[in-house]
Amino acid sequence: MNLTNIQHIADDIKTITIQGATNIAKEACKIMEQELRSQTFSNIEEMKNFVEAATEMLIAARETEPLLRNGMKYAKSKLQQWASQAEIADAFAEYLGRVVREEEVRPTIAAELINDGENIVTHCHSGSVVKVLTTARGQGKKIHVYNTETRPLYQGRKTSADLLKAGVPDTMITDDAAPFFVDNEYDNHIHVHKVFLGSDCIRPNGNTMNKVWSFAIGLSAWHSGVPLYIVGSLLKVDPTNTIGIEARSGKELWADAPADLDILNYAFDLVPAKCITWIITEFGVIRPENLLSEIKKRYPWMLE
Repeated sequence: MNLTNIQHIADDIKTITIQGATNIAKEACKIMEQELRSQTFSNIEEMKNFVEAATEMLIAARETEPLLRNGMKYAKSKLQQWASQAEIADAFAEYLGRVVREEEVRPTIAAELINDGENIVTHCHSGSVVKVLTTARGQGKKIHVYNTETRPLYQGRKTSADLLKAGVPDTMITDDAAPFFVDNEYDNHIHVHKVFLGSDCIRPNGNTMNKVWSFAIGLSAWHSGVPLYIVGSLLKVDPTNTIGIEARSGKELWADAPADLDILNYAFDLVPAKCITWIITEFGVIRPENLLSEIKKRYPWMLE
């Protein structure tokens, strides 16, 4: 049993070399499928032990990602059926295919919510949100995007680079300014029409975990009646409601901080469900309060 290649991917996830919930799930499924097709196991028990160890390693690299966790759960459920090595590899490939198909469907669904001439705010870097915005631009809609810098790792720079490359007019704003910028009730000189945010984890009640500062942006949108859309997936729902808020190393904020200084560096916070207009999924737009009923209908295995 060789876990070397699994460890490489886990390390890349942990260090955010691989970032974004969708990319993390895709890379985890890819490496699991590749290893199950290339490694040789002496018996089914050894293969089972490999799957258990490898999936635990990948989940531990980013415990706040239900899209990843649900993928590992789906494939591991096949182990209970005494499936062959090839069948388990097929299960990872099937889940990967589902995630890829979602990527293709969601942008078209979401772009229909965007009108010509709108100013749109987004936060951090979400590949799914970027595809929504570039799809709308590709439909000929003249939109302008305002995105945050996203401290302390500045993922917003990737968002800006992706949008500008696709010909989408973009302006960067500071994280601190974003809530004021979104709220149309006061002196902001730009009228914000909509907010589009990605999602790392969606709780059963609709509260959505995303990059820290999403909470403030969500409350600001709610305060002034700006529609806020979560580009998500039913597969990003944590039906167990056990995934907590991740805190990362304080060195991201201050590398040479005084030794006796405690630093709390939240990587995520929550957008309250009351602030969310729609959650955009592979099955269309869903109200937060209807998530569990949709999962029972579409993915009952998630609730087992």
